[in-house]
Amino acid sequence: MKHGTAKHLPPALFTMFWAAQTVSLFGDRLSNFSLMALFNSFSSNPSLTLAYFYLAMSLPTYLLAPFIGAIVDRLDKRWILVVTDMCRCGLVLLIPALFDRTGHFFPVMAVVFLLATGNLFFLPAKSALIPELVPPERLMRVNSILWGAGIAGVIGGFLGGGLIYDYLSWRACFWLDAASYFLSAALILGIAIHRMRTVPRAERSGAYHPPLPTAVLEGIRAIRGTPAIVRPIGVQTLIWLGAGGFSVLALPLIGEMTTGGTSMGLSLAGLSLGLGMGLGSVVASRLHLDGGGRERIEMGLFCLIAAASAVTALGRDLPTLLAGAFLGGLAAAPLIIIAESEIQRGSGERMRGRIFAFREICTRTLFIAAAFAFSWLAGRAGERRPLFVLGLFLATSGILWIGAVSRRTRVANRAAGQ
Repeated sequence: MKHGTAKHLPPALFTMFWAAQTVSLFGDRLSNFSLMALFNSFSSNPSLTLAYFYLAMSLPTYLLAPFIGAIVDRLDKRWILVVTDMCRCGLVLLIPALFDRTGHFFPVMAVVFLLATGNLFFLPAKSALIPELVPPERLMRVNSILWGAGIAGVIGGFLGGGLIYDYLSWRACFWLDAASYFLSAALILGIAIHRMRTVPRAERSGAYHPPLPTAVLEGIRAIRGTPAIVRPIGVQTLIWLGAGGFSVLALPLIGEMTTGGTSMGLSLAGLSLGLGMGLGSVVASRLHLDGGGRERIEMGLFCLIAAASAVTALGRDLPTLLAGAFLGGLAAAPLIIIAESEIQRGSGERMRGRIFAFREICTRTLFIAAAFAFSWLAGRAGERRPLFVLGLFLATSGILWIGAVSRRTRVANRAAGQ
């Protein structure tokens, strides 16, 4: 679908897409919350178990992502979203049954591996589909609106998950999670059927489909040769690195400051993070950035991430930790939205699936590396010092990366002008 036809997507169907993202992201956050709460309640070493959880989530990225990206570029992204959500619905229903039967986390990790494989189809397809639904000049605003859906999912998943976990059961969290994926699939189904009815079959099936190895190499060359894509992928990778380190360091601190037997501390931390990201997405939707203004704002946001880490590291009570989570969300959301819009604008329609799949490789690699590295550091130096170091590292690396790639782009532009 070209941009010209994307503008005619009926508003009701775009609302359905927004609602589907809200429900699906609610399912993602509820699933993550439920698993983290399960580890916190039943594992003798929650930080290490969480690191293994991230490993199970990340392995499909290294094994399958390049080929999945090429497959996403071949298929209708709407149907990919429908089928993926239905598969995730069935998989999360397996988790409570497997843990009840075995009492071990290994079979749960196997299901997490399969869920992560589904996510590898879902996330690139979702990101690559958005430019097909809206014109380029609206990408920043639309991504901000969709991030609003994500914020609602974060808040609902963590706050609702805490209430369900504490007052019903941990099993009910996974049952509700499965229902959310089913509802998301039903909503996107309407959009997929609409395209089948309005777009001729020849146009839907006439795309360029190189062999998979060739398609993978084309994706690598497209990324390497385009600074406009490399720069935002680097920014998102640093954010995910910070998320990996922050999650394994903050979880034990939240547990220390929460009364025994309840998950509400974790739930409130997710709520604070979501509120910060919600405000950050509102800010991003109002930004009109040229190159220099964008660079300064992004560098300032990385400095705010360092401040959020310092607040969390120095905090001695739960409200201070919640303030740190809020500041972290406030800084991270605009960085991610700006970067997402840049990748969508800088990539061609028939390459987006591969580019977003490679983005997943970069972000997941740094996420899992940070989770294991900071879990190891926490075992030797506690959680507070590594948190402070993490914030300083992110601020320094973000500023240097933005400055270096921007200079490279300006030099290349001057050379092209000569």
